[in-house]
Amino acid sequence: MIKFTVAILSALAIALLIIAFVGFGPAFATQLHACQTSLYTSDQFRCLTAGGQAATSGYVLYLGGAVAALLAWALGLITTAVHGRWGWFLVILLFSPLGSLLYGLFGASVSSPRVTGAHAA
Repeated sequence: MIKFTVAILSALAIALLIIAFVGFGPAFATQLHACQTSLYTSDQFRCLTAGGQAATSGYVLYLGGAVAALLAWALGLITTAVHGRWGWFLVILLFSPLGSLLYGLFGASVSSPRVTGAHAA
């Protein structure tokens, strides 16, 4: 179940970040340029109004993607460390969120240890 959650969160993070950067990147650039130039003019509020709704939407999508990536990264690291999957641990640590997605899709499933009748006593 945790691997499925890691995969879903990673895919969501990648999708949101791509949409934020590709779809709303120009709005960010416009707002950044307005903020930089407003430092040297008397119109100090141009920075707040330059990007408009597009910059705000892109920012929200970026934050959603970043939070999803962070959750997938943390869940993947904790799960692989607990189960001693150190190869996957390094992949997730170094290549997140893509490494988290790969672990969620292709990582070895961890089954809970079964207690037999002889060891139950």
